[in-house]
Order: sequence, then C-alpha cells, then structure tokens
Amino acid sequence: MPADQSKAMSPENLGTGVYNPKDFSVFDPNEGMVCIMYGNDPDVSIVVWNLEPGQENSTHVHPTSTHVQMVLQGAGEYLKDGKPVPCKAGDAIIVPRGVVHGVRNTGKDRLSYMAVTSVSPEGYDRQPVGEQKVSLGH
Repeated sequence: MPADQSKAMSPENLGTGVYNPKDFSVFDPNEGMVCIMYGNDPDVSIVVWNLEPGQENSTHVHPTSTHVQMVLQGAGEYLKDGKPVPCKAGDAIIVPRGVVHGVRNTGKDRLSYMAVTSVSPEGYDRQPVGEQKVSLGH
C-alpha cells in the first residue's frame, strides 16, 4: 500500500489544528492509498484511507489499539471478524482492540475514511490476518 506522508502533521507542526480530512483524499489506481494526517504522537494516530472501487484495506488486527473510523465519501463494507457490514459516507465505525477488521470498497465511487487510532505504550501494532490484498509500503 502506498503511504503518502507529504501532508503529515505532528505536535511540532500542527498549526491551527483545524483541517478538513477530505484534503487527505489521495488515490492510487493500483492499490489502496493511506495518507498520514497526524502522527508522531504518543497517544493517537490519524490517517485517511482512500480506496478506488474494488480496492480494500485487508483484514488485520491491532492487539493494543482501538480505532474510530469515519466514512468521508463512498460506500463499501466494514469487515468485522470476516463478516461484511455495509458502511457509507457519514457512518462511524468503532473497532475495539483485538477485533479483526478491514474495509472494502464495493461501490461504484471512491471511498475514503478517516481512522483515529489509540497508540499503546508499546507503539502502533498492526498484524495481518488472512489474505492480504495490500502491501504495507512503510
């Protein structure tokens, strides 16, 4: 998965702190694209995932982190423990730590969602589960 860090903010360069997550909607025709919105913080990470129709953020688990995901545009499926749950723009998805999850764009339009993730004292931990249709490029 390509990762765009060109707009990434941290506590040191946050500026006003008011940003539109849709400004982080950057797509790649070959595979899902993740744009780092805010990182290098000991407590939280914020990214925007961008999926063309048919692309997905493959199933994985965060053993020590919780997610809140807000669908910004498009429609698709939230994969919770391998079971598809429909999701669309405006929906919030809550993913407790230890839950296997992913997101798939099953719609005809682009899908973007913002993921706010807690960071544990051990750091960010993402473990793949099942077939991976994206490569982690960072």
